[in-house]
Amino acid sequence: MDIEKIRRDFPALQQYTWFQNGGVSLTPAPVAAEHIRRMEEILRRGPLHIVYPDEEYPRRQRTMDKLASFFGVEAAELALMRGVSEGFQTVIRGIEWQEGDEILISEDEEAALLLPALQLRDLHGVKVVKVPLLDDADQQVAAVEERLGARTKLLALSHVTTDLGFRLPVEKICRAASERGVLSFLDMAHSAGLYEMNLRDLGCDFAGLLSYKWMYSPYAAGLLYVRREKLEALRVHYAGGRAEARLDFVQDTYELHETAERFQYGPWSWPLVHAWAFAVEYLREIGQQAIWARTTALADQLKQGILHIAGAELYTPKSTECSAALVSFGLEGWGGEELSRVLREEQNMIIKAMPHGREGLRGSMAFFLHTSEIDQLITALAELAEQRRAS
Repeated sequence: MDIEKIRRDFPALQQYTWFQNGGVSLTPAPVAAEHIRRMEEILRRGPLHIVYPDEEYPRRQRTMDKLASFFGVEAAELALMRGVSEGFQTVIRGIEWQEGDEILISEDEEAALLLPALQLRDLHGVKVVKVPLLDDADQQVAAVEERLGARTKLLALSHVTTDLGFRLPVEKICRAASERGVLSFLDMAHSAGLYEMNLRDLGCDFAGLLSYKWMYSPYAAGLLYVRREKLEALRVHYAGGRAEARLDFVQDTYELHETAERFQYGPWSWPLVHAWAFAVEYLREIGQQAIWARTTALADQLKQGILHIAGAELYTPKSTECSAALVSFGLEGWGGEELSRVLREEQNMIIKAMPHGREGLRGSMAFFLHTSEIDQLITALAELAEQRRAS
């Protein structure tokens, strides 16, 4: 992997040290150029699906095929969405909820999963059950199994949790849910793009996917994966244009698609979706195994450094088996917002303050980072810890 060549694709790196890829990724120049090219084509030629439908619709199908191939699924199992939030809403609104039913989530979920779960509680009397996060794969599976009950209707988890960066053993967890007749949804925001994956092999019934973060495509497009065997498990709650296979405006009859397209109700920015498919090729050219190896090496470097700083606490699991590209930690005597601000002002580093729960920072280990940048962060943190102890 030629890091210097890759870094030239990210001109924004000339301005600061970037540890916030888990928020919204930087977009590499080739992918941005593809997005611009698609927009300029519309400018020159007009709305392609209207003026040149025989050209644009096959292109859209090729784009969906490419995205499906990347995730190891069929294009018919994907529905275009604006993001994970919309995908999750489509799933939970497609389930018939009764008072006393249960939804199982982790104790570290972002608003995309947590807020809809809480609203289910308030609207329908659904019980929100939270699973603790454990730094041991077998214990994590057991903790989920203990909480899967007779009233559990949906298991909804982030594959990699948003703040603490726990990577869950979802294959075993989803299998346990399936064996008990419980549907499963995975938020793939912090894993999709990091390494080769096959959604069908993960065992989930549904999954939400994003174009940005670790797929390095512009903000923002999304996908909902619906396992073909579970298509009828969800009611179409939002029946809008693009969900129909046939609509008779005279007889007022219709038929929905026999694919995940039945859950679509767009419209979307197709230049964004085409750029996402182009980003797939960009990542494949670099090599997903190489990206994953580089990512985990950088994450391990930061973890080791944190563990050697007096007064620092590592929140993310130390092992690669239970973590991914996010490394979260706290520094004694420092609040996250203050620490993030000081690193920006004194070191020109962009890093996320953890927004709730534990105080600290979340570092995103993008594969294009220099090892020297990790060392600089570790050194800065050690100096700040010493300053606060001495004050």
